[in-house]
Amino acid sequence: MITLDDIRRFALALPEVEEVTHFRLPSFKVRKKPFAGVEKGEVTAVFSVSEEEAARAVAADSEVYEEVWRTAATKIFVGLRVDLAKVDEERVRELVENAWRNKAPKRVVAAYDAR
Repeated sequence: MITLDDIRRFALALPEVEEVTHFRLPSFKVRKKPFAGVEKGEVTAVFSVSEEEAARAVAADSEVYEEVWRTAATKIFVGLRVDLAKVDEERVRELVENAWRNKAPKRVVAAYDAR
């Protein structure tokens, strides 16, 4: 199973990432914008990927992935909830990077891609 330590390793390898707490739970931000966080019990995590990527993941495997919306009334998309026991390391690494790219400033992403 993927652990917080795995997510931490992937996230902190990206530029300008800091680990913070959000509602007493570990999360990761780039330039003060949250992009990944582990939920209570550390069996699921939420990644701030695009709405389109989340929809594709859920369509491919709804047992592993779930779209997260702020409230049913406002329908504000938050991200993709992932069952950490049902994904492999490479997929989580991809989700962390995609979420980071979705929230990081374009200049930071461009500098990362140019390395």
